[in-house]
Amino acid sequence: MRMTRHSYLRWPVLLSLMVLVGAGFAVLPAPTAQAVVGGQKTTTAAAPWAVAINLWRQTDTYPRSGQFCGGTLVTPTKVVTAAHCVVDEAPTDLGAVAGRTDLRRHEGRMRKVTKVWIHPRFGRHLENDVAVLTLDKPMPPQYTPLPIATAADTGLYRPGTGARVYGWGLLDYENRAANALRAAHLRVLPDRTCQRLNPGGDFDPTMHVCANNSVTGAHHAEGDSGGPLVAGGKLIGTVSWLANSDAATPTPGVYTRVAAFSREITKQLG
Repeated sequence: MRMTRHSYLRWPVLLSLMVLVGAGFAVLPAPTAQAVVGGQKTTTAAAPWAVAINLWRQTDTYPRSGQFCGGTLVTPTKVVTAAHCVVDEAPTDLGAVAGRTDLRRHEGRMRKVTKVWIHPRFGRHLENDVAVLTLDKPMPPQYTPLPIATAADTGLYRPGTGARVYGWGLLDYENRAANALRAAHLRVLPDRTCQRLNPGGDFDPTMHVCANNSVTGAHHAEGDSGGPLVAGGKLIGTVSWLANSDAATPTPGVYTRVAAFSREITKQLG
């Protein structure tokens, strides 16, 4: 399924760690689905801040715990995710699950969402694509929050910086979803590369960062929206959309640049 960033889809991007075949695959960003290529299984013990966002009433009755987006625990009661994941949902319909490596199991802890903050200038073309969820109770201490990047963390956005993206998204183009958490190694790309691949201002370096793996073609996928991009022990991005690609730059993923929104996010953490 080919997606364009200008076709706003109902379901957010699931992180799929799959392998793309062929260098000619080019996808223009979509607010909902994309896949991470070249990933491997990991665990919530290794990524205790990785959170599955779901519809509360589907937690025990739907496969994979009703998960449709990812998020990052940044305090015991706050989760950062993508605005496009939750913009059409009532807070009382949402839940967050931590510590559940395999979504088919009932391990970990589930919390209800009581409040959703969406960036006031969020747009359907995925500008300012960031949201903060407030949980009804703190997550237990074993689910260690991940610090967010701030304006001082310019080095984490330097081209070539190693990063990892996490999620439970699709594994391939046959819509097989990952039951267990997966991760992929990426490198931050120069802003000018994604600007060149996406002319017309779609990629805005003041609010976006892009990354890929030039060897495996790793990138996020349908169901991964809102999930974490991590570098230097900090949350530097949240999964937003897929950029165009070319033979020299396979499947770059575009992430909301968390440092650009650190002040707004921090205000929601009090």
